[in-house]
Amino acid sequence: MSSFREDVRDQIIAIRETIVDGWNDFVQFVKETWPALSILFVILVGAIWWADPAPPPHLVMATGPVGSSNEVLGKKYQEYFASQGIRLELVPTEGSVENVMRLQDRHDNVMAAFVMSGAAKQHTSGIETLGSINYQPYWCFYRSNKPLETQQRIQALIMHPINIGTKNSGTNAVAKLWIEVNGLSIDNKNFRHMPDDEAIEALKQGKIESMCIVDTFDSPNVQKLLKMPELQLADFERAETYARLIPSIEMVTMPVGGVSLQLNTPAKPYTLLATTTEILVDDRLHPAIKYLFLIAARSINGKESFFSKEGEFPKFIDSTQYRSKEAEIFYERGTPTLMQFMPFWLAEFIGRLFVTLLPFFALAYPIIRSMPNYHKNRVRGRINRMYGSLKFFEQELASAYKPDEKQVYLGRLDAMERDALGMKVPKSVSSDYYTLRSSIDFVRNCVLRDSYNVHAKPQQPVVNTDAAADDGDGDDV
Repeated sequence: MSSFREDVRDQIIAIRETIVDGWNDFVQFVKETWPALSILFVILVGAIWWADPAPPPHLVMATGPVGSSNEVLGKKYQEYFASQGIRLELVPTEGSVENVMRLQDRHDNVMAAFVMSGAAKQHTSGIETLGSINYQPYWCFYRSNKPLETQQRIQALIMHPINIGTKNSGTNAVAKLWIEVNGLSIDNKNFRHMPDDEAIEALKQGKIESMCIVDTFDSPNVQKLLKMPELQLADFERAETYARLIPSIEMVTMPVGGVSLQLNTPAKPYTLLATTTEILVDDRLHPAIKYLFLIAARSINGKESFFSKEGEFPKFIDSTQYRSKEAEIFYERGTPTLMQFMPFWLAEFIGRLFVTLLPFFALAYPIIRSMPNYHKNRVRGRINRMYGSLKFFEQELASAYKPDEKQVYLGRLDAMERDALGMKVPKSVSSDYYTLRSSIDFVRNCVLRDSYNVHAKPQQPVVNTDAAADDGDGDDV
């Protein structure tokens, strides 16, 4: 009975031999099938980089006017994207209308933008919405010693120079809706179309008497206007009616003391019209970048703000644009699992790899599975061809054997055997291989014995003559 030490040694030897045999089989497999493996590798690389390309490392986003909340918000998104390895380039614009125009232009490099709801026509081609991220009230300020009633306020606004935003701004788009729904003419000579920062300076200098602006409460421009003591904020008492007449209009409330608790400004609640800021994207934008925008929106805009509660944004509010499928999945299921635990680039790469490899292996698996059989069939086919050559050679010997060419015949058989010795044979066909070599050896022996020479005299058995003589006379003693 073997000792424990011998058993362990035998186990180690068996494991080592198994590993060596497996490695040798693998190396031989690769040598035999490398053309097919190379083709599969090229297909895999092509599927990863062309069928499902990596997200771009650089992206251009349109924000809004200088000094607007969208400009400030864009910088926050820029920092977030930078932390995930994506460079987000910000482009200042006149506002939402220009942003939509740039997104629609297939030759423009802008792929995402902050856009006021309602600024784009319904179901604009080539554009998708990722949802709304905040409220942007429609602020109207007018110069007066005291707040005015509705009709007086409207007259004060339109009968004196008033800035309603540049023609490609969201402010101008909302102002047009408000003017038209009140039955007024948009061609009023008192309307000015200056950028917000220029309009604020003109208001301070008395060049205009009022101005409207669409922006968030914490916008630098809005804060400047709220702190100007000679201005009054317009209260839209009929905001609910406006919201029902105009689909893109929402309603928010400025509470008592919302501007200053110390001064109790305003002294009563103010109802304001509001739109929402949407993230609109080019529908060609990489799906992973859409998810990154949504994750950034939840991190940046999901916090509590002056007009929204924590977790209220992002969400779908405006239904006039095509909704991104990625956004619908995000709102239903939340952040993709991999992106919760990994850096964006790694999670995206693994997810893309999984999506690409799943159909690839569905195609490649039966091919790879058949490769060992391919190798065996290839060797078996070569053995069969050598059997065929040996058979024809033997038939040639049987029909036209020439004794003086024996060395030629043996040379041909030696060449066959050298070919057989040069073959790399898997274990599964080794029996066929050694049978072939035995057959070659059999034919060689037949040649050596001149078995194929039909004219050779048969060899006579050797007779012991002495024994025969003794048996013949029967006289031996």
